Amino acid sequence: MVLGSLFSFGEIAGFGAAAALLSGAALYALPWARQRGRFAVGAASTFVGWVAWNLVLSENDAASLDIDAPVIPFSWQDVGSGVATFLFAALTLGVLDRREPAGQVVSAAALAALVATVFDLFVL
Repeated sequence: MVLGSLFSFGEIAGFGAAAALLSGAALYALPWARQRGRFAVGAASTFVGWVAWNLVLSENDAASLDIDAPVIPFSWQDVGSGVATFLFAALTLGVLDRREPAGQVVSAAALAALVATVFDLFVL
């Protein structure tokens, strides 16, 4: 795999693991997420979403997406990490717990995404 100059694979994987640990810790605070190890599923989904999004950016050398907006300090790269995390977490939790209320699944996925977005704001 040849990576572009935006981020190294080590940075992506390392920071993805850190984002996953933080998301898992935040999800662990929710009683619903502690049942059946859902916090771990959310953490794993955070890692996969984070790595997938940032590998796409890096492979395409999409440095223009890593520039903070003038009014708020978020870039499309930061927001994309959260969106990818939300997508993977909602799909994974929704498939694994099909009988659970959608509000629980979406809330857990949104918390994981928020943590991933804020963490990405400070690291990549």
